[in-house]
Amino acid sequence: MKWRLFFLGLLLLAAAMLLAGCIRSRVVVTSDPPGADVTMNKVYRGRTPITIPFTWYWYYDFKIQKEGYREVVARERFRTPPWFIIPFDLIMEAMPFHINDVRYRHYSLPQMATE
Repeated sequence: MKWRLFFLGLLLLAAAMLLAGCIRSRVVVTSDPPGADVTMNKVYRGRTPITIPFTWYWYYDFKIQKEGYREVVARERFRTPPWFIIPFDLIMEAMPFHINDVRYRHYSLPQMATE
């Protein structure tokens, strides 16, 4: 009887893990003017507006540049939401739906002075 309960518990745990959702963390980068090149942690990611996935809640270095405008360099910190802190993160990972964590960053590039 004890073995049956044990295996039933394992089966329920395996089913819960298979049905579990996941956490999708992304940052949406926009700029004024649009179409600026975005570099995140020294890796070119594309042109604004752009959505970039990220894994860690920590500091990220952004460089936004476009011809005719001064480049903008910024260090952004993505703070961990309270529901992603131990032990709550284990519960959130096991939920049967996807969790979207979207951060928005907007940068205004100053125009270069013409001589």
